Amino acid sequence: MLLKQLLELPILKNSKTLTGSIGLDNPLESVMVLEAIDIEKWSKQHQLILTSFYALTDASMDQVRLFFKTMRKIGVSGLVIKVDRLITMIPEWVIELGVEYCIPLIKVHQDVSYEAIMLAVYEPLLNHQSHLLRTYYEVRQRFMKVERNRSSFDQIMQEFFQLIEKPCFLSIPHLDIHINKGTTFEDYVVIQQYPMKNIEFTKNRYEYLHLFSHKNNQAITAVKVDILNPFNDLCTLLVYQKDAQIPESKVMIIENVVDVIYERLQMEYLQKKERYTRLNNLADAILQNTPTDLNELTLLLEEANIEQYDFYQAIAFSSTNFEDKQRKDLVLQKLHSLRAKHIFFEHHNYLIFLYNFQHASQQITKQTLSKLFDFSILEKEKASLILSEVKRKQAIKEILPECLDSIRFNRHFYLAPILNYSDLGVFSMFIKGHQLDNIQQIIPTGLYHLWENEEDLFLTLYTFFISNRNYKKTAETLFLHSKTIRYRLNKIEQLLEIDLTNPIQLVNYEVGTYLLELKKRSQSK
Repeated sequence: MLLKQLLELPILKNSKTLTGSIGLDNPLESVMVLEAIDIEKWSKQHQLILTSFYALTDASMDQVRLFFKTMRKIGVSGLVIKVDRLITMIPEWVIELGVEYCIPLIKVHQDVSYEAIMLAVYEPLLNHQSHLLRTYYEVRQRFMKVERNRSSFDQIMQEFFQLIEKPCFLSIPHLDIHINKGTTFEDYVVIQQYPMKNIEFTKNRYEYLHLFSHKNNQAITAVKVDILNPFNDLCTLLVYQKDAQIPESKVMIIENVVDVIYERLQMEYLQKKERYTRLNNLADAILQNTPTDLNELTLLLEEANIEQYDFYQAIAFSSTNFEDKQRKDLVLQKLHSLRAKHIFFEHHNYLIFLYNFQHASQQITKQTLSKLFDFSILEKEKASLILSEVKRKQAIKEILPECLDSIRFNRHFYLAPILNYSDLGVFSMFIKGHQLDNIQQIIPTGLYHLWENEEDLFLTLYTFFISNRNYKKTAETLFLHSKTIRYRLNKIEQLLEIDLTNPIQLVNYEVGTYLLELKKRSQSK
């Protein structure tokens, strides 16, 4: 209700507005009788204050001015002053304060009771509240049928569209759901956005969006609400309309559909979580606790829907940022896209995908993964993407050990972010025998000393080996003169007591040099 609507009622037909048209459009939400002028302690915005001038007679002009100033600050909608036989005139200076602080002053006669004014204000407010609650209840009854039938998001939005009678749009990116009902507004851009004032009986936060289409040279308003959901993703509902504001009764309809969508999201989440747990356990049973009975394994593969073809290959992923959910979801999305037939399970510090395909030639390669993943990011995270060997069903039990062994080796001796199990070569024997820590025993003591204390000499020796023992290429790689390289290598021969021209003698030293370089790379990462 607005103040001017109150003044049009018969009960106030003999009242007089002393401040002209000031504040007549102020909304009224409550009424209070003035007992003391310290209204900052009890008054509130959009309130109508009732008083007799007696409440102000003992106050000084400064106190009354402060009283008006405080009313203005709070947002009081108006001041009704009741006169009686003792005080029939309101001082001109009080009226001037009302004009100065934009507080409407209404004079009423003594025969108009405070109770009558309160009833005049509260009756339409209560009727309006009753209407909103009734609307909410009726809409809720309709949506309960939708919930009982476990309707899809599209069916929910269709019911909502019929009730709201306005174009609407629902976006749930996590489920790849984008539903539009009624006119679409794809060419419109947001030019202004601000919160909608809360109304009674709402628990969600709404925003108004002003949109404009340069193509159509048209503007429109949208009501936006973000729906909380267990997927921790942005779920948005939009309702479009031509008017700048939406009726409160329509907001009650939106409140209901938000509840229904939230309940449906909860159910989707629980179902997805249950399915995830079931498939995770199933993948665990196939890869980690592989049955020795081939028939039992076949049944598990059939349940996972990956028994159609003869060949299997796994990809394992491990990273220092494994707990980063957003990063993990991105990796999952990419690995999901590789093959239609797959299953995966997640451990506390790695995840592994098992793929099923028809021909061995269809195996996933390092080249395929290098197109999907950024090497620099993988190296920064000290990530490992491990490709197992291609296996038939009878050898599935070998897949997980291959992947975990490769991850373990890459943590100690960092080869590369993307590895085939076959890249480990002879070192796989140490891992299989759980002798990874003993690999260092094959490194000659003198070479270890060189690595720890003579960095330039070790780098020269390593570069010499990776340059196929070519002096000129070693010098070019290190940007040094070939005489410097020969001098350093002669010194290395003396320190290590070896002959660099004897290939048999150099086997342990070359392997040891590579291991120490990988260990250094692992430590730096």
